[in-house]
Amino acid sequence: MAAFFHLAILVSLLAAGATANNGYATPSPPPPPQHTPSPPATPPPAHQSSDKVLVRVEGKVYCQSCEHRNSWSLDGARPLRGAEVSVTCRDAKNRAVWWRLAVADEGGYFLAEFRVTGASDFLGADPRGACYARLLSSPDRKCDGLTNINAGMVGAPLRDEGKRWPGQGYDNVVYAAGPLAFRPANCPPKHY
Repeated sequence: MAAFFHLAILVSLLAAGATANNGYATPSPPPPPQHTPSPPATPPPAHQSSDKVLVRVEGKVYCQSCEHRNSWSLDGARPLRGAEVSVTCRDAKNRAVWWRLAVADEGGYFLAEFRVTGASDFLGADPRGACYARLLSSPDRKCDGLTNINAGMVGAPLRDEGKRWPGQGYDNVVYAAGPLAFRPANCPPKHY
């Protein structure tokens, strides 16, 4: 009967959930974690283009070499410091309403800057297509003949070279014109 008594105690202990580790119940293992896909990483917001733009127009002015006069070649040309260029822009009604004078530096580089304006205020809502650059004058009397290289006499169209960055409530945009050139007034005759 003693064996039966010990067996009864053992069964009652097992029924009560006791274990051999000092009477503590062993908890059942937690269920495996459910894989919840994390939300996709949100890319930083792209620059929202504004209707407001600050337009700049840049370019270079040269003195064409005598060797290439009467052509569009600028081989052997030299930068023309002090050359004046006008940059004109037309509004949505095709009126020339914005104008800037730009003077070339020692490298022949010029830059004209306009005020912040609505892009939709330009002809075709496109400053690049609404603006053009023209040669005005050369400070060098030995190189002051106008050429129409890249339409410098009639109005050089502008190129978008991807120079843009956000400002505070407007976009900064730099367009390029030219290169433009004057030609020498007197060149020695060509010998064939």
